Amino acid sequence: MPQSEQDEKPWMIASLARGLQLLELIAQRQCGCSAKWLSHVSGIKLSTCYHLLNTLVYAGYLEKDRQLQEYMLTDKVAHLNNLYQSQRHIPPSIKVLAQALVHSSGETVYVATWERDEVILNYIAEGTQHVKVRSLYVGYKEHAFVRALGKAVLANVSQETLTRYYQNHPPTQCTPRSHVRWEHILADLRRVREQGYALDGQEFEAGVCCIGAPIYRFDHSIWGAMSVSMPASRFDASNEALIAFVQGQALTASLSLGYPGNTTSDKQEKNT
Repeated sequence: MPQSEQDEKPWMIASLARGLQLLELIAQRQCGCSAKWLSHVSGIKLSTCYHLLNTLVYAGYLEKDRQLQEYMLTDKVAHLNNLYQSQRHIPPSIKVLAQALVHSSGETVYVATWERDEVILNYIAEGTQHVKVRSLYVGYKEHAFVRALGKAVLANVSQETLTRYYQNHPPTQCTPRSHVRWEHILADLRRVREQGYALDGQEFEAGVCCIGAPIYRFDHSIWGAMSVSMPASRFDASNEALIAFVQGQALTASLSLGYPGNTTSDKQEKNT
């Protein structure tokens, strides 16, 4: 998204922000990008684009195809991503559970954690069906109100924490099916608490649906969630077997973290 000068903050280094914007645009393309195309899409002047691109080439994050006059990412960007992912710790036992869900369903599975009042996507197990939400990546933490992972987590935080999260993350109408009004969000999260799982019926991305279930810590607090995504053509909200399997994998993940299991009093407390 083009960033106008009005959006710039007094403490920002504008050239750095624009250079990162160009990196993001190039990363979203399957092929190389010309400076003219980047200038048109970003709103950055062509001469400035050339300066930024040449700097990124010099720094080793881009390479230029001189015949096509196009710019592409280098392995140095992948190296940064590898370093970042190595810092995101997901217990091996939970990764195994996610991979087992992939093996059973053939669909892509995601694991998110609740850290510093953020729902952070920390692990992706690629499905054999080759259907993946393109905009999601390890470290992603946006649009939790319209994603099954986010709902499964936010349904299990205190009202005070939820209100603060809502104020800091105003929901976005990602698709016509997104629930963004406060009263609708509260009703949705109440339903998630009562049934023990969350659904995303094309609320985050058109054509993609998800089923998510919460993962708890030993003290009954929320640790994160696990979800499975699939195209709408393969989604059935009444598929009790798949829903139960997702819940079972999430519960097993909870037990591996020391969660003692849900008692009647604990369930009542969460539903109040």
